[in-house]
Amino acid sequence: MKVAFSLGSALMVLAGFANAHTYLSKLALDGVQESEGQCIRPYPADRNYPVKDVTSTDITCGVGGVSKTASETCPVKAGSTITVEWHHDNDSASDDVIDITHLGPCMVYMAPLESNGSGDVWFKIFEDGYDAATSTWCVNKIRNNGGKLDVALPADIKSGDYLVRTEIIALHESDTDYAVNPARGSQFYVNCAQVSVTNGGSAEPQGYAIPGIYKSTTPGVIFNLYSSYSSYPIPGPAVYVSGPGNDIGESPNESTDASAEDSTSAPVENTDSSVEETNYSSVEESTDSSVEETNYSSA
Repeated sequence: MKVAFSLGSALMVLAGFANAHTYLSKLALDGVQESEGQCIRPYPADRNYPVKDVTSTDITCGVGGVSKTASETCPVKAGSTITVEWHHDNDSASDDVIDITHLGPCMVYMAPLESNGSGDVWFKIFEDGYDAATSTWCVNKIRNNGGKLDVALPADIKSGDYLVRTEIIALHESDTDYAVNPARGSQFYVNCAQVSVTNGGSAEPQGYAIPGIYKSTTPGVIFNLYSSYSSYPIPGPAVYVSGPGNDIGESPNESTDASAEDSTSAPVENTDSSVEETNYSSVEESTDSSVEETNYSSA
């Protein structure tokens, strides 16, 4: 299904900008709900503000995230499901998670904790972008589910301590290259948590550098949300899937076709069938991808 936005919708984006941010509030590990900020690297003063420069070290774990450490590294079993939970202002039932105008994908990465996120160490374990069948973005789904997203950890990764990096890319200003106009560009909401994986296997998935996997012109980083589109190219490497020989990984989704970097061109559908469907706790999804608020029947 193709989607197009009106001028009125675009103006709503500007109106919602001032109160539109989000941050990783808390985790649930092996069914145990952690308190806000527990296992998560300390927040900066403006904890819900985005990173926009993909060449900055702030893109690794958020502003100041590589220079800080969590107060504890929380245990979790390999192959189990963790629940990450974002909020806009605070952990409350009335919190709106992230503004409806800030449509975009969600991704989760892991890296050995001892690396502190430096070098070719990050492997992707989850991604969800745009569902053309329902005209729904991952941001719609987490808004409908109180900020919560279930993510399965690979069952065969080595036991040990890891960083878990959560990322939302808000695309409401991504029609413009940040390197050309720093007042606009994609907004990355990034945080890192620390977990200790037990009952693991022997796999060491191929890693990639963050910063390094994205350019400001990478398809999916630059994207015109207000044009007609029927797909979205999720940026970054392919999702790691447990199994023999799968630790080799694939290169990031970087296109060499100049037309793919045109923010007005229709992106190519991400059709990687290896990505497992996430569990959004059976939330009924919105079928309206416009920036105007939808009447969600199940939140």
